[in-house]
Amino acid sequence: MHRALAITELLTHILHEVYNDEGLNLRQGIKDIARVSQVCKAFRDPALDFLWRNIDSLLPLLRLLPLEIHEEHGDKGRLSKVLGDLKSSERERYFSISSRVRTLSFSELHEPIPRNLIDDIVEYNLVLTPRVDVLRLRISSEAGLRLLPALITPELTDISLSFDENLYVFDRPLNLDDLIKSVYMTIFRCAPKLVHFSVVDLHESMPLLSLTKAPGQDIACLQSLTHATFYTTAASLPQVLDLASQLRKLEDLTIQAYEKPFEEIPRLSSFAPETFNSLKNVTFDGSPDIISRIFSVFPANRTLQSAILRMHGLYTNADIALVLLGVVAAASKESLQKIIMTSVLSHSDLAHWDVDSRIDTRQFILDINAIEPALQFQNLEIFSACLGVPLYLTDEDHLRIAQTWRSVRLLYLSSIVQRVVWAHRPPASIASLAHYARYCRRLKALGLCLDASTQSSVDACMQAIAAYNATPEPIPTLPSPSIQMIEFGPSWLECNFDPVQITSLAQAFTTLFSNLAACRACRTEELGVPQAAWTWMKVHTLYEYILFTDRGWDGNTPRSAWKSMLFSKWTEEYGGNYEKVALVAPGSSVEADFDDDQNAEAFNQIMYKTARDELAKISKEHEVM
Repeated sequence: MHRALAITELLTHILHEVYNDEGLNLRQGIKDIARVSQVCKAFRDPALDFLWRNIDSLLPLLRLLPLEIHEEHGDKGRLSKVLGDLKSSERERYFSISSRVRTLSFSELHEPIPRNLIDDIVEYNLVLTPRVDVLRLRISSEAGLRLLPALITPELTDISLSFDENLYVFDRPLNLDDLIKSVYMTIFRCAPKLVHFSVVDLHESMPLLSLTKAPGQDIACLQSLTHATFYTTAASLPQVLDLASQLRKLEDLTIQAYEKPFEEIPRLSSFAPETFNSLKNVTFDGSPDIISRIFSVFPANRTLQSAILRMHGLYTNADIALVLLGVVAAASKESLQKIIMTSVLSHSDLAHWDVDSRIDTRQFILDINAIEPALQFQNLEIFSACLGVPLYLTDEDHLRIAQTWRSVRLLYLSSIVQRVVWAHRPPASIASLAHYARYCRRLKALGLCLDASTQSSVDACMQAIAAYNATPEPIPTLPSPSIQMIEFGPSWLECNFDPVQITSLAQAFTTLFSNLAACRACRTEELGVPQAAWTWMKVHTLYEYILFTDRGWDGNTPRSAWKSMLFSKWTEEYGGNYEKVALVAPGSSVEADFDDDQNAEAFNQIMYKTARDELAKISKEHEVM
């Protein structure tokens, strides 16, 4: 063996390349690393570390236990009594392997363990995973609850616990409440390094837990646990919030409250001013009423940095404002940097927009009143309100938002329902873009609804640009160098590929943006006019071409050999006749400068993918996705 392989760090790096534990390569990676462990003594321990580091079943560990098979037990073995001896070779052999496990996933429902074996593990006080860091457990019986302490160790930093329906219905012990409470207390008492805690229990209320032993004697994890996630029934909210209020280092809190039919939501009590002092990020999932109730228990002026709010269904201005008023009551105006609001629509919700529904959908079209409370947070860097239903703002509303949120980096005021614009066109014009380009000097991605179908809309934009340029300023504010991505959502753009309109829009863009990498409009096929999405691509293609003729590729617009060749050809044939370029630019089904429709479609897909990738990059950078 080469002497270099005796260097542990180098050998570990090589084995890391050999062992691929992701996706379809997992099984082959296990086989490869198992073979490596048998090459020589020097390879054995590092290879076994990789082999046992992450396991998604408890059965491989249990197979390592010495079992005694007796006829009276059928095919179910019992642990050998030698495990009762702390110095026995069998116990040492087991621990030599089990101590390598760092992550364990175990679903009792899919791999039931004989109860007599669990009895022996409890009797011998056997710790199955002495150095495990991460546990992912799904418990479905009393036996699983009794087994759980054998998996909890002082090294545990992350645990995700899920209680299955079988535990409450088919295998319910008489003392279930006491057992579950004991499980919680075991976790908090025996895992002093616990950082992440997650529980899923959608069947019954959580027990009320007190994590204080005596005055001045706290459970150790109170000083380490920073992330807590609860997926529970709405009836568990008092217990969930009481537990979270005891976690003095808590930074991230996620609560998803499931409301059962006819379930009475209990009254929530406010907490003392010293609670939730360390809290930075919250994610709440539920109805507007539930979310606003959760915020109501928080003391005022918590130094929150982000609030992610997820709702389900169709809501009105008052509903959305109610949720945001809860944020205003709890969060410091100076600290909050991110608000993300989403609403998941069911098929029945979407059916409201159909012509045959006979429902007045105007009640679900939101306006500035819905997000008015959020304007109190002037230091926001991210605001996203993708609420499913349209959020229709006027040019004056957009001006006010741009002047208020000048430090915003990502701003989304769009929706996923497109078909509503068929009957109710957005009131804002292209002039709204000028406001954001002028005032939001750090803005990277923008999503909004507007009407770009008329020349008057473009004229309003040019008038706004002229007014801004006429204002004396030390440094010119237009064009904006920061805006890289625009998502037009259900914006109206019915110009039938009119080259005059496309040219007007593209020229307005060159005045507004110097580094626009992509723009798009999604799901316009719901309108019956899928060409709207391609029209925006025509606008962006012509925008890039105008910049190309003026300054080459000196900008943020994506470079490619395909595009460079195409633009060079257009320069030779059309020069500065942008209306002719607008006619041949990708976007429509007839492309004069392409060999066939397949190439034209390929270019369209390139533009669409560019827009999608740009949005993904910006969103990931700011932790939005």
